[in-house]
Amino acid sequence: MRLIIAAALLAVATTLTPALHADTARIRHLWTVDTGLFEPESVAIDEERGMIYVSNVVGYGKNGQGYLSRISMSGRVVDEKWIEGLDAPTGLAVLGDTLYFADYDQLRTVDLTTGELTASYPAPHEKPCLNDVAASNDGRVYVSASCIKTVYVLEDGGLRPLIEGRDALNFVNGIYVARDMLLTGGWQIWIWDRESGEAMANGPVTRQADVHDIDGVAWDGEQFIFSMVNDARLWRLAASGEAAPISEEAYHAVDFQYDDITGLLVMPRIGGEGEHKVSAYRLTFE
Repeated sequence: MRLIIAAALLAVATTLTPALHADTARIRHLWTVDTGLFEPESVAIDEERGMIYVSNVVGYGKNGQGYLSRISMSGRVVDEKWIEGLDAPTGLAVLGDTLYFADYDQLRTVDLTTGELTASYPAPHEKPCLNDVAASNDGRVYVSASCIKTVYVLEDGGLRPLIEGRDALNFVNGIYVARDMLLTGGWQIWIWDRESGEAMANGPVTRQADVHDIDGVAWDGEQFIFSMVNDARLWRLAASGEAAPISEEAYHAVDFQYDDITGLLVMPRIGGEGEHKVSAYRLTFE
């Protein structure tokens, strides 16, 4: 079983950009925005336009209070309430000139050239609790649905269940696309064939008792890094399936994004009462 899991992780790693062996994390704080945000849940880096988009939940439900913010790459708030009137926006993904985001029970899009909302794709199930969004280089968009153990794919103008009602998707949260594979965070991390929706390992790739309820997932150039709902640290997942914190610092990161080429790590952070921040770091490994 462990060999199957390790083989699946190695298969993911070999499809991505190789990097030098690295063991020690070096994290340098760049900036923090702590005003104008409320329950920031996800970020998306738009290098072409020099922007970072932030989803602000403002109470989970169809309340019309949620909004998206725009922050410059240097940490300046460009538009505090860039897109308003939303229903608990969460996951974000940039694909070309389009920003995709989950908005409670629908996937919505923004034209990044005009800043206008352009389309909405309702989920085919009631109260799905849409969560994270991931886009592939071939133009496919995936959305996790935390309340119904499902991952949707956007195709033919609508959301279609790709993986539906599987116990392996219990509390499914962060998702990540790597070539023909889809990683899902949740109670554990699983790897799926993103065409067929079949599991690529005979079990979860994380099995430690202290690793569960995974939120954000990203590739750091050599291994996967992830955050957890009930652990304030950032963790790293080796090809063996073993995970360990990269730092003892309490980041309280939610659905973060990491650029393994530049080392830019941007994290929405929800800590104690009234602590709503987005922070940027330079994360490298030695």
